[in-house]
Amino acid sequence: MNVGNDTIKVLVVEDHRVTLEGLVSGLSNEADIEVVGSAVSSDEGLALAKQLKPQVILLDLHLPGSSGPRTTVKVFSELPDSKVVIFSGESRPPFISAVLNAGATAYLLKSEGVPKIAQTIREAVTGKRVVSEEVVSTGVRVTKSEQEVLKMLARGMKYDEIAERRKSSPATVRKQCELLLDKLFLDSRERLIAWAVENGYGNLELDNEVASESQ
Repeated sequence: MNVGNDTIKVLVVEDHRVTLEGLVSGLSNEADIEVVGSAVSSDEGLALAKQLKPQVILLDLHLPGSSGPRTTVKVFSELPDSKVVIFSGESRPPFISAVLNAGATAYLLKSEGVPKIAQTIREAVTGKRVVSEEVVSTGVRVTKSEQEVLKMLARGMKYDEIAERRKSSPATVRKQCELLLDKLFLDSRERLIAWAVENGYGNLELDNEVASESQ
């Protein structure tokens, strides 16, 4: 266990002991992370969280205990000293969206490795929303109109330039980008542009006729 004034204190709540041991071992090898405790049920985890006041709780969703997943997320997220990072095998976007709306800061699939988990813990401390890229890239339907906006963002166009091309207003474009941020679980215009570039929108040809706002 790495102990120091600048370490991030983490509590791991996971009922599969092999997974739990792997997480504790892997995260303990990170120089800036200190695993202060672990639990195998939601009730035990909540008691430890109140006692230890970790900065981040790495939380499995399906745990033995007195609460279901949604209630578990809500209760842990209401702890004033801790950010909640969900670690789950559930990949349905509507479910993930509901969990984030219940108060979780980040959502990782159990296919993620320790380096990604550790980086997410670091970002979660700052309040940044993080969702496994696998969920974002494969589980979200982007409309034709949204695709046009993503293409323009990926090519470096500003809101007013996009608005002029689409024959709309900058405010309308800004609102559409805000909706895309929610849909893609991203937290800034910069992250949205990066996502558009990484997913190839900068390489796609713009249609001669831009989709209307009604699409």
